[in-house]
Amino acid sequence: MKKNNSGHYSVGMIAVALIGLSAICPFASIHAAPSATESNHVRSDIFYQASSGVSPVESTSPVQKQTGTGSISPSLPSGDASAGSPIQEQGVPSDVKRTADDTIQSLSSQPPFAQWKDAELSYHPLGPGTHSWLVQVNRAGESIGYLIIGTDTNGVYQLNEYGNGPGGPYSMDVLRQSLKSLTETEFSSSDKLQITPMYEEPLLAYWLVRSSTGSELCIDAVTGDPLPVEVADGSWKHKLHNHTPPSTVNFSQTKAQSVTFSADPFDPYDDLGWLQSKQKLAIHNANQLIDTLRISPRIIFSATSINFAFGGPLSINGYQSWISPDDPSHPILYALTHHNGLARFVPLKQLLSAGEFYRLDS
Repeated sequence: MKKNNSGHYSVGMIAVALIGLSAICPFASIHAAPSATESNHVRSDIFYQASSGVSPVESTSPVQKQTGTGSISPSLPSGDASAGSPIQEQGVPSDVKRTADDTIQSLSSQPPFAQWKDAELSYHPLGPGTHSWLVQVNRAGESIGYLIIGTDTNGVYQLNEYGNGPGGPYSMDVLRQSLKSLTETEFSSSDKLQITPMYEEPLLAYWLVRSSTGSELCIDAVTGDPLPVEVADGSWKHKLHNHTPPSTVNFSQTKAQSVTFSADPFDPYDDLGWLQSKQKLAIHNANQLIDTLRISPRIIFSATSINFAFGGPLSINGYQSWISPDDPSHPILYALTHHNGLARFVPLKQLLSAGEFYRLDS
């Protein structure tokens, strides 16, 4: 690590050093401070925000993990660290754990999710207020999937989205690489960076990066790409005037069905023929999506100017149904999309009122 002409360490190099964390351990808040003016070694403080209800701890603290049997065991971030005070179990709301347990028990009965059975779960609050939680599904120290659980308008915890495979949101590897490329141009060498994982409806997962000098930047938590400035100030939300929040679903009784694949994974940017107006589809409910995929196995969802709020445009090549015993004739559908080997399932109802669907000819 070298100093620049001002005598400070390069922020890009410091960011890499400070974000040297386990790829499966996203923390609620990361404070990265250039420490050349404070001590002769680089140090970072990593802790859960007090608002999360989880006791603040420093970077030596273990991450809470829950095994498939419900027991709690600590897991240290990789690197040179010693054990600190464990995070308290009561920091995670019981309704979040119950929703996660019920969801994973149901999913693991289906072949694509079989390895989720008895996997370890780690819980991480997203943003202030603990209204959303990232639940990582881990096996043998590796992330094999994730859930994002949030509250609906009635304060009931719901399954916002889930994914199967490596490369889920809030990867420290992705954050590390993004900061390496961004800090040299976006922040000065004397900045102290506060980095917080955030999640906002409909499907916006991102890192909020604030500097001590007033700069603010949002980074997509899946791709690592910088997001538009309207994400930081929230001005994009007025474009969601037609957005209808999903209704409350009792996942303790709702059962996951088998995953239906209509085509192999594909990238919506590989063939832009779907952008033609004649390719637009009329999809307004779950049955129409199911029927359309039988005829046109490759579909793209696009929300035009706010695609970033969905991680889109999304290539849709299948779905998974959830059946409620209270209303078995109306399945709850999660559309299947892919990103670099990650199978991501997003609630269809979040898409229906916010964008358009297009056919991609085979």
